[in-house]
Amino acid sequence: MLRVGRRKASPIAGGLEVLSPRVAGEVARLVMPSEDVRSCLRGDLNHSLVMLDDRLLLVKPGFHAGSTFGALTTSIRYADITGIQVHSFLVAAWIEISSPSFQGRERKRNRHPRTSDRDVYKLPNCIPVKKRRLEDCQPALRELHERIRAAREPLPAAGPAVASTRIVNELTRLSDLLERGVITHAEYAIARQSLISIVDEETPSDARRSAA
Repeated sequence: MLRVGRRKASPIAGGLEVLSPRVAGEVARLVMPSEDVRSCLRGDLNHSLVMLDDRLLLVKPGFHAGSTFGALTTSIRYADITGIQVHSFLVAAWIEISSPSFQGRERKRNRHPRTSDRDVYKLPNCIPVKKRRLEDCQPALRELHERIRAAREPLPAAGPAVASTRIVNELTRLSDLLERGVITHAEYAIARQSLISIVDEETPSDARRSAA
């Protein structure tokens, strides 16, 4: 008697190949020429985390995310991420990314992830996953933690000319993301202030004046 083995689950963590064509197309549209896709994690209904050089994209396509013909996309700089929570409920689970724009809320363990006021399929900072695939998510989550840690390390000392160029490049990149609708005005303001605060601590005043 011929036995049919259990079908091997497709990988959900890796490069662009793990993303659905729709999400991959959205990522291609949003990624700037100077950026590289470093790692990806595909959750339930193709909701995905995409790690770039210095920011994280959360791409949520389809009707369940409230975007029937497009995708709900959120961009968060690693330096602005304040926490990563992994929640589980029976067979469902979800990854929640907290930042100043998206403060995490403690949920009761007996609340379903599709409760109307906290639908993780619609929340822009949550990626739903199957509970049985949580172990498969761990390598990507460890990499995300490492990128956040690296983003919080003090920037290396730089001379006025180098610091000035760095400030201008970062502000130009943020302005481009804002104009393209990748980030909101609120996210732009937070990221800009975070950048200025870091530079204020590490750059001589004459360099800041020249950058302005």
